[in-house]
Amino acid sequence: MRTFIAIDINPEIREVGQEIIDKLASIGFKATWTKPENLHLTLFFLGEMDEKAVDSMAHALQKRLQGFPSFSTSLSGFGYFKFKHSPRVLFLKLEPTKSLQRLFLEMKSELNKNKIKYDEQGNFVPHVTLGRVKEYPNDWEKLVEDIQTPKITLVVDGVTIYSSTLTPQGPIYKWVYKLKFEGGLMKNVR
Repeated sequence: MRTFIAIDINPEIREVGQEIIDKLASIGFKATWTKPENLHLTLFFLGEMDEKAVDSMAHALQKRLQGFPSFSTSLSGFGYFKFKHSPRVLFLKLEPTKSLQRLFLEMKSELNKNKIKYDEQGNFVPHVTLGRVKEYPNDWEKLVEDIQTPKITLVVDGVTIYSSTLTPQGPIYKWVYKLKFEGGLMKNVR
């Protein structure tokens, strides 16, 4: 199964994400937009893994993260990754707090220790992908510079391991494991 590890976001950030997607579409961006229910903060994209490997990874991560203190981060604006002069990915930025960075590094260390492969993206930039750009308006940078986001706090008390099934209508995400820092490991048995 195509697998990734993410932090779930709250309904308030999900709502802001949808409002900004609507705004971007109305000013001329054409993109593969993320469905509101699929918005999340990806920590690691792992690609294809078999079920046994996912199970053992979940248990190893649970052991490593047991007792990790819950923390909060907050929505800190709108952003984009670009290639040359073209926008590629549009996203919501999250505050790269010390706790969020520490969580990322702890997990990265555990994945490496267990020889689990993941996409290396260079520096960790905490973000929630809104869309992958296909077409964009002229003066796009000027058009997006006034996009504001409210400051919304996101409490992080665990991570979720997801499977992603690609379909013509877009990906379908299903949680496989929820790892709570204080509350153990839950497996989705559907």
